[in-house]
Amino acid sequence: MPRVNFEALISKHPESKKALRQLQAWLNERGEGDITPRDLARNVRVDPSELAEALSIMVKAGILQRVYRVLTPNGVLAPREFNDPREIPDQLEDRREHYFDTAEADVVPVFKRVA
Repeated sequence: MPRVNFEALISKHPESKKALRQLQAWLNERGEGDITPRDLARNVRVDPSELAEALSIMVKAGILQRVYRVLTPNGVLAPREFNDPREIPDQLEDRREHYFDTAEADVVPVFKRVA
């Protein structure tokens, strides 16, 4: 995936400069793959509200897309993605093709790089 440059975003949103800079550095170092809250908590050290605002800015700018995935009973994300958590069915298949009930499962927002 090409390197990201947030200079235009930073100039439009200077209040989010710190979070955007850290996200830019981390994304350029990391490459491709889904971005989960756990990844962000481990690797991007900024105030959670600043991070949430920076992610929202990136979604609005078309850099990231927010989707939702479900945590299986084994603690891994089920492979299917949903654009809206209300689309999640009562049962989902895990990676081993076993079905589990989603009523008590955690729904996790996941960000995917678009541009």
